[in-house]
Amino acid sequence: MMTMWPAAVRQDLRNGLRAKRKGDFEIAIQYMTRAWNEARAMPRDAFNEQALLKISGIGIALAGTLEEAGQLVRAFEMYQDVLQYIRTAHLGPVIAKNTNADLDTLQASLSGPESYRTVALAYRLGELANKLSMPKEEEKWLVVSVEALLRLLNAPPPLGALSVPPEKNSKHTRALIKQLGLPVMFYQHNIAAPFEALGSFYARTGNPTYALPLYLQAISILIPTPPAVTNAEDYCRGAALMGNISEMIVRYQIRDGEPAEALVQAEAWANKGLELATTMREKVSKKCEACEEAYAVLLYNLAVVRELSGDKNRARQLLSESLEQSKAMGLDEGIKLANRALESLGVPPVETTARSLVSDEDLIASASLE
Repeated sequence: MMTMWPAAVRQDLRNGLRAKRKGDFEIAIQYMTRAWNEARAMPRDAFNEQALLKISGIGIALAGTLEEAGQLVRAFEMYQDVLQYIRTAHLGPVIAKNTNADLDTLQASLSGPESYRTVALAYRLGELANKLSMPKEEEKWLVVSVEALLRLLNAPPPLGALSVPPEKNSKHTRALIKQLGLPVMFYQHNIAAPFEALGSFYARTGNPTYALPLYLQAISILIPTPPAVTNAEDYCRGAALMGNISEMIVRYQIRDGEPAEALVQAEAWANKGLELATTMREKVSKKCEACEEAYAVLLYNLAVVRELSGDKNRARQLLSESLEQSKAMGLDEGIKLANRALESLGVPPVETTARSLVSDEDLIASASLE
């Protein structure tokens, strides 16, 4: 299937991917860098259909290899290069050199799948900026991702048409994905993820006013109004975000001198999220990890609110349930938080070891190929 690539890049690409599979990252990076540079210099019609997705795919594969090699700064720069290449690919060389060209003009020149790739790239840049402790860059790229996504959602086709990417079933696309080993964010739609990530950024950095509408937008996507349907994982991600809103109210309103109304709001959000997660847990035939984790977190969120309301008995009960659920799921962070809260209420801690509550896979990135 490597015959889908032009001969000028085929051998370098093959050698690079082979070296990557063997874990020889330096050799892989050398070959893939050469393939990327050659591909950009070639006429796009040499790649036949989906040329821009193929060429950018080489760049993404190179950036992913740099990540695996632990070269995060170089990976960050590479993702920026790929994004700039896609944005300006259909423009003239003079405009293409202008990195400050109007984003609406740049985006309008792209097809739907190409536009989604820019969303995914900006989202990935935000994630990497977080890992590199660059909050200004994290905000910048997550904002770019959200704004690009909003442009797409406000353009035809309607949102509902985006739920099942037709190219995911394409033999051509499956071969492209398999050969380059592209991360899931670059071929599956997850249009809630940029909103989630930017909302979490603002909640973490003390901007709840900015975070709330982003969380609400993500919830409306993950738990759509009937007759639209969603899967269990997305449903429970939406429920978990309701817990995030409750926690944010507790952190920035109740503890900053606005307790009465804020307590009611925080409890309402935690209760609603717990109700939805509980319902979905009972509904699914096969255990859904997202629902199990959301259930543990929402029990904790509600317990915090009940403690602040003075209902310590109910708080203890909810914390005990959260602790047991966290232990059952093997969630280190959940166990620590529940133990700490129970200890403050006079209940001795339970010693145990498990895995982290939050993994890199929790925020699945947004999409590129429809």
